[in-house]
Amino acid sequence: MAWPFVGRTEQLDRIRTVFTESRPGPVMLFGPPGMGRSRLLTEALGRAPLAENDVVLRLEPAGQKPFAALRGLLPPGFIHSSSPDNDVTGAADEIAGRLSGRRPVIAFDDAHLADPHSMRVLRHLRGAYGALVLVTAAGTGALPHGPDPLDCLRYDLGTSTLRLPPLSPDDVSRILADALGGPVRSATAAAVHASTGGNPGLLHGMVVRDRLADALVPHDGVHQLAPAVHVPARRGEPASAPPPPSHLAGEPVTGHVTEAVATAWRELVLDQVDELCRLAAWQGLGGLVAPVWAMVLLLRGQVAASRQVLDTHAGTDDSPRVVMTRAMVAGLGQRQVAVADALLVDAAHLDTRHRERLLACRAWLLAVTGTSTAAPDLADPGDDRETALFSRAAQAVAAQAAGRASEAVSHLRRALAVADCLRGELPWFAPYLTACLIDALLLAGRISEATAEAADFHAGRRGCGWSVAVAFDALLAKRQLAPVPEVLG
Repeated sequence: MAWPFVGRTEQLDRIRTVFTESRPGPVMLFGPPGMGRSRLLTEALGRAPLAENDVVLRLEPAGQKPFAALRGLLPPGFIHSSSPDNDVTGAADEIAGRLSGRRPVIAFDDAHLADPHSMRVLRHLRGAYGALVLVTAAGTGALPHGPDPLDCLRYDLGTSTLRLPPLSPDDVSRILADALGGPVRSATAAAVHASTGGNPGLLHGMVVRDRLADALVPHDGVHQLAPAVHVPARRGEPASAPPPPSHLAGEPVTGHVTEAVATAWRELVLDQVDELCRLAAWQGLGGLVAPVWAMVLLLRGQVAASRQVLDTHAGTDDSPRVVMTRAMVAGLGQRQVAVADALLVDAAHLDTRHRERLLACRAWLLAVTGTSTAAPDLADPGDDRETALFSRAAQAVAAQAAGRASEAVSHLRRALAVADCLRGELPWFAPYLTACLIDALLLAGRISEATAEAADFHAGRRGCGWSVAVAFDALLAKRQLAPVPEVLG
């Protein structure tokens, strides 16, 4: 598969400019592993305005023996003195003499691994013979074990230091489109970008080595990732599952994927979370994202898919997050409240550490589904925020069901304070509570407070969670949220 070169315009322009300078300083390209230093160096040389008397010399590390990187440019047995330091000038003169007056354009890849004496020869060639020196190096920030071979160039007069940033989402989209021979769904390209952190090496490994290209199937004129479980597809999406990955994702990709899922989930970008979770499942990371993915599908009304994700990727996982998600899918999505009740009671019996949290979730689930209208008798949540959140929410629902709207407002405000601290774990809870609070304030006749609460929320401002509140209301099969526009006019 042909792999396109995209982006890096700023760096290429700077290198092109250096070629036109009369006494150019060294150019140092820094970037972490996989960021495309070698490819950029090759592209830069291929596009450079080389003069007729320029000669390109490609070098690479060859060990730490003195002048090891220059062994192809120096005659055998060149070093005669007992101190290699005394041979630096002679080595530079020998190389220049072999070029017969032509200007050396020296391209040294991975120069951070070079022997220091070779780098000093390059510096002398630049100073004495006008050589143009281009080097790439890993920008990891780690200190070398011995002398830094780059120091002789790093602080040289006129040195240009260029750092390679990650590729942008648009860059990744263009690469995928070129590699696949057609456009890629924007959400899919964004998910691939987030999963690789914009690192070209990780991107190439994912698409080519791990055969993501085989899983990006054309549909309605664009390539997209098929669902990672066999569930009914939404309109406009392919229904078949992609082939399994050739191997599990490595540590860098795992870190990028989990961070990207967490960020999109916290910001309630449900489409993006769904796409990222599909990609994570394809990479063998379904177990890491299963609870979040299942909850996203539940909020999007895809109950069967939500249950299938848990069965396929969570397996026998009995952690509190998975158990509570299973209970919500059963109780809210499938209307099987008795099943949800049993799940939480059994889990609380087995998991004494999280017993109160599981029982608080049970109390809220029974209250919100109308199964139990009595005020829940809950233990002190202690320092567990999730226990406090579910407890307050359960008490609020019970109070409102009993016609005590003002009491419900008090519980909801306290629950919201806790929910704001749990945006990473339960980001959907704050929008749900906000919608409940607006309802409770209206029922309590506190119109001005309801207006203040609804000012940003009901306007649908990005990230406010209004769509999530609407989705949750639909799960409960209740009337739509209180007619805020008419009342608050």
